[in-house]
Order: sequence, then C-alpha cells, then structure tokens
Amino acid sequence: MSIGAIKESLFRTGADDVPQMSRVLGVLYFSGGVLVFLSLVLPHPEGAFVPGLVGIIGIGVVGGTIGIVGARHARAWMVHGVLAAGTFFICLADYFAGVGAGVYSAMFVWVVLMAASFFSRQALIAQVVWILVCWALTLIALDGSTTGFSSMTRWVLGSLVLIVAACVMSEIVAGRRSTEADRQRLQRELVHMAHHDALTGVANRRLFEQELSRELARAKRNGTSLCLLALDLDHFKVYNDQRGHVAGDRLLKATASAWSEVLRSADLLARVGGDEFVALLPDCMPEEAVQVAQRLTGSVPLGQTSSTGIACWDGRESAESLLGRADKYMYAGKIQDPARVTR
Repeated sequence: MSIGAIKESLFRTGADDVPQMSRVLGVLYFSGGVLVFLSLVLPHPEGAFVPGLVGIIGIGVVGGTIGIVGARHARAWMVHGVLAAGTFFICLADYFAGVGAGVYSAMFVWVVLMAASFFSRQALIAQVVWILVCWALTLIALDGSTTGFSSMTRWVLGSLVLIVAACVMSEIVAGRRSTEADRQRLQRELVHMAHHDALTGVANRRLFEQELSRELARAKRNGTSLCLLALDLDHFKVYNDQRGHVAGDRLLKATASAWSEVLRSADLLARVGGDEFVALLPDCMPEEAVQVAQRLTGSVPLGQTSSTGIACWDGRESAESLLGRADKYMYAGKIQDPARVTR
C-alpha cells in the first residue's frame, strides 16, 4: 500500500467535519485544563509536581482556544496529531501527579470517544494503540508509587475499558453513517427520477424547461448564441402498431442512447412526449446546429428516420416562443419531406 493510500485511509473524513472536529477537540483540551486545575484546588497527592501540572493547565487552555477559534483553518491531519498529543499530555499529567492510576487517566475515554466519532477505524485503532503504549510507559515509570492493584492489573483492566468503549462507539457511529448514506442515496435517486425520463434515462420536460430558462438567461447576460432542436421519429405510431409496444420502447431507448452520444456534454437531450425529443445547444451557432441536427438524423437506429426542426434564439423571444418555432419547423419538414432538417 502506498503512502498516499495509507494517509487516505487514516485521515478519511468529510471536509465539512474538520471544523467540527477542531471545535470538539478544543472543548476537550479546555475541559482537560479545567479538570487539572480542579485537581489542584481540591485535595491532591502531596508529591505532585505542581509546576508541571500548571503547565498542563496552560496547554489545555491555549490548545482549547486555538481549536475553537481557529476551527475553519484546521486540517484533518492536524486534528489527528493534536488528539494524539492530548494522550501524551494526559500521561504527562499522571506522571507529574506521581500516581500511576490518577484521575487524569479517565480522560483517555474522551480521546477514544472522539476518535470513534470522527475518524476511520484504522485511525481509531492507531489512537487506541498509542494510548495503551503511552499509558504502559507511564505506569512503568510510576510503578513504585502505585498502591492497591499492580500497574499491570491497572493497565489490563483500563485497556479493556477503552477497547470496549472504542468498539461500541465505533459500531454506533458506523450504523448512523450507513443510515445517513442510505438517506442521501435515496434522495439523489428521487431527484434523478423527478428530472429524468423513466424509459430512456434522458432529461424529462421538467428538467428541460428549467435548463431552457437558465440557458436563455445566460445567453442574454453574456450575449452568446443558443439553438434548440425539436426531434420526432417518423411513422413511430405505425412502427408501434406493427411491432408492438415493447419494440417501440426499445426503439425509443436506442434512439435516446444514440443521440446522447452525438451531443456534447454541455448539450441537453430531453424526451418531452411519446416520440418527441428536444436538444438544447448552448453556445452553438446556427451553422453548427445544422451539422448537429444532420448527425442526429443520421444516427437513428434500427433503420428508422426522424425529422428535425431548428430554432436559434433571436435575443428577444421567450422560451415558449423558441420551442414553438422549433416544433413548427420540425412539423413543416415532416409534411414536406420526412427526415429533412428545417429551420
């Protein structure tokens, strides 16, 4: 696995999550500073190294303020690194207190909960492993000062608590993310269905009318050209009656697919009736529109033909008028000579 892939796996978070992550981390740092401050105000071990604990308080206050105020400038890798640094500061606070299983160790749960809530599972595992390693080294350094349970027992039991918390929270978050992903996917599908023809997959009349209004406004604003093609399959009713509706549906789908391949990515093909289609061509000159129409007419599949009418915006007319002209030219061509391109 490449270094880039490893970074992507570890730091996989949504862009919108990073400021929130930074603010949450800032609150945790600030809360940690308050907790250490209270531990000094309340009765505490006589052998505690107070200047060191005061330094931890300062780190918590400053780090918390930066995390909250500078949230919009945060990056995912910064949050990961600062959270890992928080584990080190918790261990350092335990060391300064001189107690192998002091009250500060409870803050490891905060680290685990945040990692499980925002990070990928790989990053969560990395944070938990980092906690266990740092805490083990701290307990070894303070082994002579522990009372009651041995350092090994404290480490094993505490590790079990942290691992269980990480697993449970990770599953809860994964379930919620899955539900949210399903909701967003369903929403995208509903939006697509509302704007696309169910049979052919091209745009429907609703989307066409929206895009036509938008492109007309853009053409008026920028002074660019805009052409509209009205397309109709010749003798489609006869084809449908003789071969059946299933064959007719296949012809419509094949035609829509063939025409979509001819058009540019900026163009819009829409089905607005049974066998009636329109093609919206932004930034297209009349001569270019004729060439596009000829390619569309020549690409009708299954040996069938079509008629096409071309209307280019005159700079004043409405969307309804433009569409009406394209239809008029298309039907005129169909009467005079099927498969003719007219404008």
